[in-house]
Amino acid sequence: MEYLIIDDEPAAIEVLKFHLGKIPFMVLVKSFRDPLEALEYLQNHQVDLIFLDINMPKLSGISFPSFLQNPPLIIFTTAYSEYAIKSYELEAVDYLLKPIEFDRLLQSVVKAKRILEKNKEISSKETESNPDKFDQSIFIKSGSEFHQLSVQAIKYVESDGNYVTFHTSNRSTLARYKISEVVNLLPKQLFVRIHRSYIVALKHINIVKKHCVVLDGKEIPISSNYREGFIAMIENMNS
Repeated sequence: MEYLIIDDEPAAIEVLKFHLGKIPFMVLVKSFRDPLEALEYLQNHQVDLIFLDINMPKLSGISFPSFLQNPPLIIFTTAYSEYAIKSYELEAVDYLLKPIEFDRLLQSVVKAKRILEKNKEISSKETESNPDKFDQSIFIKSGSEFHQLSVQAIKYVESDGNYVTFHTSNRSTLARYKISEVVNLLPKQLFVRIHRSYIVALKHINIVKKHCVVLDGKEIPISSNYREGFIAMIENMNS
C-alpha cells in the first residue's frame, strides 16, 4: 500500500517510518510536516492510506479530510484521546495514541489492507457486471496536439522522467506527464502500477513471473516496492 505521513513533529514521522519500514507491503510516498503542503499534493496525486496527526498548526487533522474530494483511507495518530469519537464519525480506519507501538500499528495497517482489498473486489465485480463502463476514450496532449486513445486499447504506460509513452496495439504516443499523474488518469480497476516507470493494463497481461510481467512477448519489470501488493491483488482476483 502506498502511504503518506502528515505530522508536524519530525520525531513522530521518524517513528512511523521506522515501524512501517518493517512491513514489506507498505510503500512510503512522502511525508509532510505542513498539512497545507500535503493537501496540495493530494489534489494531484492518489495514495492508499495516510497517517494523519490531529493537532497541527494551520489545519487540524480532523478538518483535513473535508478538503479532499476522494480522501484515501486514514489512520489518525495523536497524543490526545478526546478526538476518538469524531475520528470514527469520519470513518477512519483507526485511531492510534502516541507513543505508537509496532504491534498496535501493525493491527491498523492489516485492517487498512483488508478494507482496501475489499474495495477493490467490489470495484472489480462492478466492472465485470458492466464491462462497457470503462469503454471510454481519453485525450492525451502530445506537443501542440491532442491524441484520442481508447482506454481499453492501452496496454502499458512507460515513464522517462517528465515524459510518458502510452503503448497501444498499433501506436505509441509520447506525452509530457509524470507517471503519478497518469495513475490518477486511468481507471484503477483496469490498470496497476508495478514499477516506478511502468503502469500495465491487467487485461493485456499474458504471464506474471517473479520479477516481470509479459505482454505480447515483451517483459516489463516488477520492482520490489510494488511486487507484494501486485501479487496479492492477482491472488485476490482468483479467490
